Amino acid sequence: MTEIVIPDKDEFKIGEVCDIAGVKPFVLRYWETEFPELAPAKGAGGQRTYSRVDVQLILRIKQLLYEERFTVAGAKKRLSEEQAPRKPAKKAKAEPSPVEPTDGLRRTLADIRRELEDVVALLR
Repeated sequence: MTEIVIPDKDEFKIGEVCDIAGVKPFVLRYWETEFPELAPAKGAGGQRTYSRVDVQLILRIKQLLYEERFTVAGAKKRLSEEQAPRKPAKKAKAEPSPVEPTDGLRRTLADIRRELEDVVALLR
């Protein structure tokens, strides 16, 4: 795989992301429906704004689908495995860490982003 250089900025419009990733806009919009972790912010006019993390995720999705030849379902599974926190080996005495949140309290970055977008939309 040729190394793709992401421009040094924090926000990208859909056309810029298409140029970087080498895919069409409809492909990105489809991936948004299939991969819940891919959730670009949308402005008042509905224009998508992708973060640097979104662009990195898009490049990883493209690699899984186009180069490693995963199906969409297989790519979803691989991404969830890659993003899942690794569980350490069991300790002799199982005690919950006071810093570690319980599974019920864990939220993904995509969930937090959606909530923030809803708040911003209400404030406008």
